[in-house]
Amino acid sequence: MITIISGTNRPDSFTEKFAGIYFQMMKAKTDDVKLLTLKNLPVEILSTDVYEKGKKPESILAIQQNYFIPAEKFVFIFPEYNGSFPGILKLLMDVMDPKIAFSGKKAGLIGISTGRAGNLRGLDHLAGVLHNMNVTVLPNMLPVSKVQFEFEEDHQLKESSLKPAMNHLEKILAF
Repeated sequence: MITIISGTNRPDSFTEKFAGIYFQMMKAKTDDVKLLTLKNLPVEILSTDVYEKGKKPESILAIQQNYFIPAEKFVFIFPEYNGSFPGILKLLMDVMDPKIAFSGKKAGLIGISTGRAGNLRGLDHLAGVLHNMNVTVLPNMLPVSKVQFEFEEDHQLKESSLKPAMNHLEKILAF
C-alpha cells in the first residue's frame, strides 16, 4: 500500500489541492493507495500520553494502524514553513512507533512553495529525518515552485506541474 500524506493542517491549502490531484492520479494507477490529510488530526496528538507505551490514545493508534503500518511506501507532499517542513508533520511522525510505522519502508517527497525554490531545504530536512528512521527516500524529489500559479481554472494541474508530478508518480511506483 502507498500512503500519500498531505503534510499541513492548514485548511484549503495549495498542498491539500496538490495532494488531492496526486492522489487521484495514483488511484488511476493502483487501488492500493490512501490519502492522509493532517487538517483533521485528533486533539489527542497534543497529549503527553502519546509517548507512553500502552497509553497511546485510540485515535492515534487508529491512524498508525490504517495509514502507517500497512504502507510499504509513502509520498509526503508538504509546504515550506520557515525554511523547512511543518511542525504538525513532524509531530505526527514523532507519535508513531518508528519501528512498525517507518523502518524498512520507502518514501517519495514533494515540496510545495509559493516562492521560487520549491521547498528545497524542507525536502532535505525531511529526507534526513526519514533516513534516521530507516526509510529509503527516492532520490528524485520533486520541488514545486510558485504553486499558486500551477492550477487551471478547473482546479487541475497545469502541464508545467502535471508532467513532473506524473514522472514522480511513475518513479515511486517503480521504486
